[in-house]
Amino acid sequence: MFVDIRPALGLRELRTLAFSIGLLVLSLVSSPAQAQSAETEIRGFPDVIDADILKFGQQRVILWGIDAPERPQRCQLHGTFWGCYDTAKRQLQFLAGRGEVRCTYVGEPDPFGRRFGVCSSGGEDLNAKMVTSGLALAFDEQTDDYMLQMVDAITEGVGLWQAGVLFEEPWNFRRRENPSGHR
Repeated sequence: MFVDIRPALGLRELRTLAFSIGLLVLSLVSSPAQAQSAETEIRGFPDVIDADILKFGQQRVILWGIDAPERPQRCQLHGTFWGCYDTAKRQLQFLAGRGEVRCTYVGEPDPFGRRFGVCSSGGEDLNAKMVTSGLALAFDEQTDDYMLQMVDAITEGVGLWQAGVLFEEPWNFRRRENPSGHR
């Protein structure tokens, strides 16, 4: 059945309607491709704002597949306080400070709009380097990509895995201290 809308709309209204429909179709066709290509990675010289979080301008990127000690977390080395968070953060600053950092986004943003990413600088995977240094743990709730690096760190006895260190897994500490469990 054909409905004639000409009597209800004047020529001006029909043009406005046609223009609006055209804009809508154009935005639906072009936006997803543009948004997808623009949101696959971020590059630059980030600030290190946490032991496993980088900040590029206003965009925070949480290192995917790893978890490092939290700021208020306490670790012990041979029975005395050891600043494991500060040590881990300095390691990430060192790794990220050697040149441009490129993070490829993984998964969906967290509830605060922060993205997860696998980050590299100079061809080296920063996520893997943090785990290999023993200053972050493989976070198998996200991926098992860094389990071999953690085995290497445990075998070498470096960072959190050195003899005499007592620590709580960062995800357990965070869940105990922050019911939402967010970083």
